[in-house]
Amino acid sequence: MRKTLPLLLACLVTYQGFANEIVKLEKTQITATRIERGELDIPAGVSTVTKEEIEEERQYNLSEVLEGLPGVQAATKNGGYDVRLIIRGGGLKAPYAVREINILLDGVPITDPDGFTRLDFIDPQLLEQIDIVKGPNSTLYGANSAGGVVNFITINPFKFQGLKIRAGYGNYGTYMYRLLYGGNKGEDLFYNANFSYRKSDSWREWNRFETFQTTTKFGWLINESSSLETTISFTKSDLQLPGSLTKEEFETDPSQVTSSAWRKSGRYSRIFFWSNKYINEISEKLTLKGTFYIQRWTHYHPVFGRVNDGGSYVGGIDTQLEFKHSLFGKKSLLIMGIQGRYDHYNSKRYLYKVCVLQDGSVDYCSNAGFRNPIDYVLTDNRDQLYDDQKNRNYTVGIFAQETINPTDKTILDLGIRFDTVKFDIEKVSYYELKYYPGYYYSKLENPLYESSSKTFNNVSPRIGVVYKWSPNWSTYGTISTGFQTPQDSELLTNPDLKASTTTNYEIGFRGTGERFYIGSAVFFMITEDEIVQTYDSGGDRIYVNAGKTDKKGFEFEGKFKIFDGIFLGGSYTYYNFEYKDFVFTDREGNEYNFSGNKLYYIPEYMYSIYATGKHKSGFKFRIEVNTWGPYYVDNTNTEKYKDYKNITNLMIGYEKGQKFEISIDIRNLFDKKYASQYIKSDTSDSYYIYPAPPRTYMVRASYKF
Repeated sequence: MRKTLPLLLACLVTYQGFANEIVKLEKTQITATRIERGELDIPAGVSTVTKEEIEEERQYNLSEVLEGLPGVQAATKNGGYDVRLIIRGGGLKAPYAVREINILLDGVPITDPDGFTRLDFIDPQLLEQIDIVKGPNSTLYGANSAGGVVNFITINPFKFQGLKIRAGYGNYGTYMYRLLYGGNKGEDLFYNANFSYRKSDSWREWNRFETFQTTTKFGWLINESSSLETTISFTKSDLQLPGSLTKEEFETDPSQVTSSAWRKSGRYSRIFFWSNKYINEISEKLTLKGTFYIQRWTHYHPVFGRVNDGGSYVGGIDTQLEFKHSLFGKKSLLIMGIQGRYDHYNSKRYLYKVCVLQDGSVDYCSNAGFRNPIDYVLTDNRDQLYDDQKNRNYTVGIFAQETINPTDKTILDLGIRFDTVKFDIEKVSYYELKYYPGYYYSKLENPLYESSSKTFNNVSPRIGVVYKWSPNWSTYGTISTGFQTPQDSELLTNPDLKASTTTNYEIGFRGTGERFYIGSAVFFMITEDEIVQTYDSGGDRIYVNAGKTDKKGFEFEGKFKIFDGIFLGGSYTYYNFEYKDFVFTDREGNEYNFSGNKLYYIPEYMYSIYATGKHKSGFKFRIEVNTWGPYYVDNTNTEKYKDYKNITNLMIGYEKGQKFEISIDIRNLFDKKYASQYIKSDTSDSYYIYPAPPRTYMVRASYKF
């Protein structure tokens, strides 16, 4: 912090000549209530990242625009598109990708029915806004919204006209390119096409990243009251996963690849995405909105012990009816809708092909055994079929929300939703992975057939109220609910699992003026029937409903106009998350009672401070400092990690009107050595540490014709 403060002060004291621009500090979003509202009118904890704020960041990894938001932990463990995203503790269970948070792309869900999301769908260079709803919101978005909802909104075909090119170069062989073209044919048909490419050789071994994404959008103004918007995109994304390090490895050389036996992990995906949105203002009082979408994704995914080669076909609809009416003589709005989705998932997992065995010999991995187990894999090539799994998942949700204005200063939301989620899972296993005395594959005498068919039904109510003391000041309160279904692997081990449920109690206030915006929230969440991992008497991993968690927190954010064109802002988050009921049994039958302990990897506090400015000459800057407070590295609460602090990022640039822009972006300005994730085993002295990147820079330039 001693190094950062002089930079902040230097930026502030050179304010003369900065642009006297009018900036609207209050933001609007559509995701929290399914209709567009200003944040002062929303009875929920929300954050909104605008186009201007996105443009100030590198736009290479989504964590760059999400970090620093109150209540949000966003860090990349593997670079590329990888982000570990946690909102108020939701998402903590996900060892990789995102879970317990419903992720939308232009309002279309890209989260699997079991709550798992991969972020390779999303092109950071195409984003126009990000809506974050914090805490459970299953009332409007159904299953797997227990941690929150994030909607990534891309450039609208009706808004962008012209040709814009962008190129960026950074250290460690990092490049990014983008071409965006938009136009129209007559007054009714609009379109844009985007081509983007990102690539990095990375600062870590076995961590190369390369992705190509193309998106085409069409907008058709059918008549004065209706429109149709179509999006077609394709993504090719390849990411090598370098894995975690031990404590000694992290301290000596954090750039090295993992020493795990499975050191050739990666994910190589191909994604097709097609969505159609229809809006019809039938009358002054009645509006119909409908979405139909199809997704197809495949991946080759070498991971722990197996090589996954599979994919999914996804199709869904989302229909919403908005009815303006009068209730008890007061102006009201009723939103009703139905969502449906079908997922057809096939996954074949294979043995790794070539390994180094513990005696030093190179052989097929299938030839390893009890006396000569696997030391490490040599390639990510696949060999014989390990197992074959087919999932058929069905989800249907019906929801309604009534918005009433009891007084001129009061907004009342009453919502309820019914969801049914069905899993049909079939799995045939031909091998078993043995762990003792080392890793080796054991072929089963006969194939093992497993299946599970389970339906989850859930009712999710919600109530929220906003009281506006004045047009610029409001207070809100809400009680909201959410539920989280088990993953398919959890259901196969225990078909009797129940969905976990979360109830959130929250109050907050927001205020805005010509020179400031502030917001604050206090929340208390209770999660019951938490799905936890344990082991049966035979040492096999199983999952049970055995946990209860209490989460208390406080959030604050503010943005202040210090001088014309210069803003100072920041956020602060305080957490007190505790297991109320959590007993764990290891493979040897030892029992560990974590009840009363704090949740691991959840900081005691987080804060972010930033300054941003734009000069009349075109010069602009942004400097930010992010800190996570200490957090426990395991559920036993034996040790805390304290080095994620004062991470400083700097952007300096120049722009000329809306045509030309050039900037240099430096992340981890002072080259601090720290970990993006520092975790320890609950039952041993094993550490799983993901080092954060050292100092990196990116020079970007763009021009609009």
